[in-house]
Amino acid sequence: MEIRYDASQPWHVLQVQGGKEEYVKKFLSENFTGVIPFLPKRILLERRRGKMERIVKPLFPGYLFFTGHFTHENLTLLHKATFFKKILYNESCEFARIPHREMEFLFSLTGGSDFVDISDAAFDENDRIRVISGPLKEMEFSITKVDRRRQRVTAVIEFFNEFREITLSYDIIEKC
Repeated sequence: MEIRYDASQPWHVLQVQGGKEEYVKKFLSENFTGVIPFLPKRILLERRRGKMERIVKPLFPGYLFFTGHFTHENLTLLHKATFFKKILYNESCEFARIPHREMEFLFSLTGGSDFVDISDAAFDENDRIRVISGPLKEMEFSITKVDRRRQRVTAVIEFFNEFREITLSYDIIEKC
């Protein structure tokens, strides 16, 4: 499902039980009109029986983003969802808003879909990774670790006023 980022809409975060993000997303979609849930997922390469397979996992496990009209009465109903933990609040006891810059980054990473795709990369003569194309190409975050065997990179991004590590996969194109 394609979701467009609208800077005029505030985005908020729900904390849910890990592994149950899809369930809570479906619960929100079915029970709350005017609420748009967003669960960014990443496509990872994983070795199974000697072959690399694509699997899908949440980009931020245990968290679900949403926008739209959400009231405290809705929150009461949401507590009936078995895997809901809490909604994140700010110091003023209001639903915490994700800064626009961070949501723009997240939507550019996913390209308007729910998925962060696999990037194409190569290694130069000094064995440093060089991203050729994909979501890692234009992003201004630092790669802190490269796992060549599992074809994954770990990068640090600033999100929700904290530095977080995200792990994404890459396909090897060729040596530069």
